[in-house]
Amino acid sequence: MRWRRRAIHLIASVVVLIFAAHLTGGRVAPAAGPAEILVGAVLPVTGSFAGLGQEYLWADQTAVDVVNNAYPDISIYYAKTQGLPNLGGAKIKLVARDDQSKGDLSRTAAIQLITQDKVAWLNGTGISGTTSVIQPVAEQYGVPLSCHACAAPSLTEKEFKTFWRTGPTDVEMIGAIFTFLKEWPRHGGPGGLKTVAILACDNVFCQDARKVALADAPKTLFRLAADITTKIGATTLASEVQRLQAANPDVLLSIEYTPDTTVLQNAMKTAGWMPKVVMTNDGAYSDQNWLVEQKKTNGGAGWMGRDPTDVESDRRNPNWVKVNEIYKKYSHGLDMGEVAMREFTGMMWIADVINRAKSTDPQALLRAAAETRTDPQDLIIGYAGIKFNSRGQNTQASGVVSQIGWDGEKHLLWPWTKAGATGYSIIFPSPSWAERTAHPTPVK
Repeated sequence: MRWRRRAIHLIASVVVLIFAAHLTGGRVAPAAGPAEILVGAVLPVTGSFAGLGQEYLWADQTAVDVVNNAYPDISIYYAKTQGLPNLGGAKIKLVARDDQSKGDLSRTAAIQLITQDKVAWLNGTGISGTTSVIQPVAEQYGVPLSCHACAAPSLTEKEFKTFWRTGPTDVEMIGAIFTFLKEWPRHGGPGGLKTVAILACDNVFCQDARKVALADAPKTLFRLAADITTKIGATTLASEVQRLQAANPDVLLSIEYTPDTTVLQNAMKTAGWMPKVVMTNDGAYSDQNWLVEQKKTNGGAGWMGRDPTDVESDRRNPNWVKVNEIYKKYSHGLDMGEVAMREFTGMMWIADVINRAKSTDPQALLRAAAETRTDPQDLIIGYAGIKFNSRGQNTQASGVVSQIGWDGEKHLLWPWTKAGATGYSIIFPSPSWAERTAHPTPVK
């Protein structure tokens, strides 16, 4: 019920944002007030991807707050000033539209944001599949489009001139997974992990990641025990779990979204099955809502996964701590997870591009985006910076591997040089369902 009330509150907020945007009647507010730059966001605030969509919205709202208001104690770019300095203190106005987690509606929402709301920039859905639907729309209208938490490599392989991504792709992040698994025995890990099963949903994100995993597994001497594709929104995965049990893989690589991961967990628990390693490359492992829920049951304890950053280390950054306090105003007390950190970073970068362009002219914005050279000290996430290749992909973002401990928090496993300094002991093998039930939970 709490999440339902939260979703209703978010829908109301989105409606208010859209209504306020219509009142401005264009890119710039009336001369009587400060100038406003409209930035559009297509978000899955309701529907099957709502958990992630809510985090994207909260992160976007936090970034707009940081840019528009002065926070002298936060030392990242645009935090200390009010508005965009090169545009006379112009404020960013977020105009959000809910696509209800449906690709066909995301296209309609994108067109409305461009033609009706007259946004200067279009921010993608955070979901790779629906973002791929609105890429041609942005290209057609010549409006810059970005998606920061989208990981599907194909998004930056289509040679669209208007698309940008500040976060890493699954080429880097799945590469991190298999590098970790290959090198683990030399760092005190087990030597008998030889087979992997891939369980992936049927949309762009999952299938792009599956293709990367199929290419990487043989390079690291892993034999493919099973390759199973699931339907998004499945109400049961019992038969898929039976197939996984029969294949008996050492490692299960799960590439699913949050609702499907929950269905998978229930099916695994019913079957009493748990492989030696559960490795994730999925939306649930990125979803802070899901992570919080796992603390009540130890459901995620011992699960491993790829991340774009070492969240545990980032949270010791004083700037992260202060930004997180602002974020909690919008999230109703939920801390920033890695997906919110990716989105916040991207929205701050959009503000930076607009400021450096000194204009909302699309060509000026695209030139400024291409000229980006962001230093890591201006970020609250562990990227080496922001710098783009010719396809609009940030080359300074990569991946790490982490594990959920018995405390319900993520702990860095790889790169080894950083993980060794944490003192964390890896949980192996993945605890059985009986062990999870017997072990004290961090949250009741």
